[in-house]
Amino acid sequence: MLLYQTVLFDLDGTLIESAPGIFACARAVMCEMGLPPMTDEQLRPMVGPPLAVCFSDVIGVPQSRVQEAVDRYHRLAKTVGLDAIHPYPGIPALLGRLKAAGARVCVVTSKVTPTAQSHLERYGLAPFIDCLWGGVPGGSAEKTFLLQTAVDALAADKTSIVMVGDRHYDLAAANAVGVPSIGVLYGYGSAEEIASCAPTHTAASVEALGSLLLPAQ
Repeated sequence: MLLYQTVLFDLDGTLIESAPGIFACARAVMCEMGLPPMTDEQLRPMVGPPLAVCFSDVIGVPQSRVQEAVDRYHRLAKTVGLDAIHPYPGIPALLGRLKAAGARVCVVTSKVTPTAQSHLERYGLAPFIDCLWGGVPGGSAEKTFLLQTAVDALAADKTSIVMVGDRHYDLAAANAVGVPSIGVLYGYGSAEEIASCAPTHTAASVEALGSLLLPAQ
């Protein structure tokens, strides 16, 4: 029994625990660009927004060098930090259960599509994913735009679709597009951040998320 027929997942902080890899790659970029080091806590807001926003607002890269930072990150991310990333425990099994129950399982992420696809493949999640909408290299990575694009392409009743994410970017996008949402508390957004977006549901753990999406008959 499915609560929603189509489940749209954010990637970083929802399906994969990616912060260690993101931080490693960001630090490599900062080293190349001669920028001062930052702690994990200072870099934590990098998980979720588009890279240009991360380098501008989180790291403080001058606007004239933001694209340079983004380009460096994309180059380095092909090799740096990959071994530090992994799916959250229970996520592969949950995706398998959703597929077995007949759900359409998709990903909507600000991470550029080629990188997101390679992550899904590297970490064993690609076989469970029907569609992926990611940021466009050189184009938009804004979450509301990406989610609207996904919902338009799915051409399904909005009440049958749910957006699952760990940051306000995901939940605010769901509100703007008009689809239900689930805020997960095991990712990188605080409980206060999640609550401020008034999601349709919240889930404190992957297990709780599974119980919500696949309620017992």
